[in-house]
Amino acid sequence: MENTAMQSNGGYTEKRISLKNIIGYATVNFLGGGSTTLISAWLMYFYTTMCDLDAVSAALIFTSARILDALLNPVMGFITDNFYKTSLGKRFGRRRFFILLGVPSILVVFPAMWLPGMSLAYYWFINFMYEVVFTMVIVSCISLPAEMTKNAADKAKLTGGKQMCGIIASTIASFIPGLMFKLYGQEDPFAFVMTGVIYGVMMALSLILVWAWTYERDLSEIHVYSDTSSLGKIMGSILSNVKTALKLRAYRLHCTMLAMGCIYKNLATGVFTYFVVSVLYCQPADASWVLGITQMTSFGALLICIFLCVRFGGPFTFRLFATVVFIGCAGLYMLTTMTGANSFFLILALVSVVAFAGRAGIDYIPVFQLPFMADIDEIVHGERREGIFCGCNTLFSRAATGIESLAIGVGLAAFGYTKGTTEQTEFAQFGIMLIACLCPLFLLGIGWLASLRLKLNSQTHKTVCMEVARLRAGGKKEDVDPEVRKVVEDLTGYSYDKCWKIKEN
Repeated sequence: MENTAMQSNGGYTEKRISLKNIIGYATVNFLGGGSTTLISAWLMYFYTTMCDLDAVSAALIFTSARILDALLNPVMGFITDNFYKTSLGKRFGRRRFFILLGVPSILVVFPAMWLPGMSLAYYWFINFMYEVVFTMVIVSCISLPAEMTKNAADKAKLTGGKQMCGIIASTIASFIPGLMFKLYGQEDPFAFVMTGVIYGVMMALSLILVWAWTYERDLSEIHVYSDTSSLGKIMGSILSNVKTALKLRAYRLHCTMLAMGCIYKNLATGVFTYFVVSVLYCQPADASWVLGITQMTSFGALLICIFLCVRFGGPFTFRLFATVVFIGCAGLYMLTTMTGANSFFLILALVSVVAFAGRAGIDYIPVFQLPFMADIDEIVHGERREGIFCGCNTLFSRAATGIESLAIGVGLAAFGYTKGTTEQTEFAQFGIMLIACLCPLFLLGIGWLASLRLKLNSQTHKTVCMEVARLRAGGKKEDVDPEVRKVVEDLTGYSYDKCWKIKEN
């Protein structure tokens, strides 16, 4: 059924979110979730064991490409916010045009990342191109929940469906290397080549569904007042928008939780293969099977996380799932004293399930919170700037993954990791164990502190949206309820008197 039905919500009408819309939006996580899992778990391992690259060189490929790309994220957000002014944007959509462009791009770029025997310059360039395609699509896609609905429950359905699809995609991505190892052998680079080809096709097909089954806000409802008459004014608008986004208290705290969570989740996945193979003396295929098992069992954790986020808000849920991660890290450390024990693989799988269940929650919470940021920002500036917030969000998340890659690469090198072999010295094993078990405590501890200061839940978000609707309908600022004033000031970091500063076209 098409989205022709309308529902009333706080003074405005909007299209009803259907199951098809949820599925369409969700499938973007074949790119956003599955490819990230595959790259974090295997690409550095592939480069350091089969492509004759040392750990630092491999890390610099990821770090430099991701940070350079991260700087372009707000630019991409700005472009999508204003693309509706172009003929292509009017025809295909200001967000969905770039989703469609991602289909042929990912088909070429992703498999090319897994070719053996290439130069360091080649690996850097192809990773940078992947980051550009990733950003082009993801910035466009993560703007869509705020475009499609203002209803908190519908946003939770969209983001929750996306995370569930991310688990499906990550499960498939985790099992593919194991299947290719079985077909071609664990020492054959062609196993990785086929992994890239198969998953690249899956991502292209998923983006076709995203483009076909999502929609954007009507052009008449778009309120973006940026001056795009010259390159200088465009860059000035971008810098101004990024600055004002970061002045929003809720968004600063959200970004702290996001950055710490992103570094942790990618670090946990990235070091897991090294931990299983070089510290626990298991086979690479074992790491693939265990990762697949953990992704499948993360469904339950995600469902619990979605319920808790809707009921109690993201900050409380972050602290709860961080505690689960801490328990999982303790379990991973205990495994280092049990090597060779009976049923060791089963124990490894159970401990990993706990650790990655916590990771699933940490991964979802920033996704759940992000669509609320444009609503909070609207009470300050009277604009809908989803693209800027999504661009900044992707900037921090991609920069965080770059930091994670550098941390693993430099960390492995500092402890004497030897390229081209899975057998490592005791000192190198100790370093891998520290990265896997101790770093999450530090990273998520910082996120915990930020979550204590973020007063965002479904009720405070609803309060802000209703106040925006009141003001947009002609209500006077001086008539604001004292409780509403306090909520607005807690979330924005602005005095209420300085909010609702509408710009003229």
